[in-house]
Amino acid sequence: MDERWDLVVAGAGPAGCSLAAMTALEGATVLLLEKGEQPGLGRDWIVDVESTAFEEAGVPPPGPEASWHRPGGQVMLSPTGGTTIDLLPPPVLPVRNGAYVRQLAGWAAESGAEVRTGCRVLGIVLEGEAVTGVRVAQHGGGEVIIRSNLVADCTGITGALRRGAPTDWDLGGEIDSRDIIQARREVRRIDPDAAAHWVKRGDIPNNVRVDKTGVMAAYSVESCHLDIEAGYIDILVGGNLGGRFPTADEWFARVVRRWPFVGKKIFGDGGIIPVRRTWNSLVGNGMLLLGDSACQVIPMHGSGTASALLAAKLATSAVMHALDEKRYDRQALWEYCRAFQSGRGSILAFFFVVKRHINRLTGDDIDALINRGMITAEDFYNGLVPLPFSYDPLTLAKKVTRGVAILPLLAGFGLSGLKAERMMKHYQEFPPSYDRRDLDRWISGLPRVT
Repeated sequence: MDERWDLVVAGAGPAGCSLAAMTALEGATVLLLEKGEQPGLGRDWIVDVESTAFEEAGVPPPGPEASWHRPGGQVMLSPTGGTTIDLLPPPVLPVRNGAYVRQLAGWAAESGAEVRTGCRVLGIVLEGEAVTGVRVAQHGGGEVIIRSNLVADCTGITGALRRGAPTDWDLGGEIDSRDIIQARREVRRIDPDAAAHWVKRGDIPNNVRVDKTGVMAAYSVESCHLDIEAGYIDILVGGNLGGRFPTADEWFARVVRRWPFVGKKIFGDGGIIPVRRTWNSLVGNGMLLLGDSACQVIPMHGSGTASALLAAKLATSAVMHALDEKRYDRQALWEYCRAFQSGRGSILAFFFVVKRHINRLTGDDIDALINRGMITAEDFYNGLVPLPFSYDPLTLAKKVTRGVAILPLLAGFGLSGLKAERMMKHYQEFPPSYDRRDLDRWISGLPRVT
């Protein structure tokens, strides 16, 4: 049967479900494709989402099944555990991703989008210089073509659709291994009495999230939140791992063995996450990128849910404008690209530069920076918001007085901060309309990041 849609969305994650719902509400005919047997089966772990993102993006906040417990407090430990920093109340909500994705998929269906599961998207249909649909695997073998005016790639880090796009659309290539993190996060049952014994010994606090940074690679974290009353422990490990460091799964297994009161998994998952700046462009002729496919992730801590929701709102406006104008080329979709890149994308680009600098440090460097007050509770908070760090002369002078002994480390951060600010400003000056020459000039002017 021949079918044609205004918009086909590949991938029923936060970005795909939100885009499908919002465009359907505006009157578009929308098909949302999900490879799993139901949305939300993959990445069913806790994600920390900026508390303001839901209202700002115009999406439903997490319902009871998707909302998770907030810890009573949060501290950061230096790699050796010698210094503890009491952190500010985090500006994020812990959300069970699988349940929230199912909630958003339900919203999309109620809004008029058709949701199809068990659909593995193979690639785009490219005719002339434009995307005109997608190729989907059939259960009995072979493939079927689904036609559409526009296609959105929300397939995650794999970028199942963008990889088939012409290279001159600048929709990215292979992701540098330095910009991929491994993570595993699980909520597990506990033996309350045994856990209380370890709390009494002072080995782990109750209802306080403990984040230990730089444990493996400099860019790594081990996080534990024990809640005896609720009967669970939330464990997260992640970072630039592998090679001389254990994988995320190996590291996670070590943490579980460390605490004999930890029992079976309630829910959780592991996977890889892109932590680089967004691609040079987010649109092609008949095509948009959102979510992890566009690398819309906060590089400092690897959460992309808030960015995905905000991107869906911006993309909805561009999609409806293109449908109204019956124009589906890059020029028609460029407003989404410009709005994201010059706004939130500029902040993500700032933290990408900072993250690359952290990659070059060692665990001992991170230990020294925390022990001497070079990394503060305010810095940690800003990375969650996300809000670029301040590199004004007064701020740097105050840190110099606390850390003369590690002046080279501080100087390195100062230089990376200046480069990060240049990168952010460059993104803020993203071309306001599509012109190949303007885009080429913008790309050639990007600050070099090693």
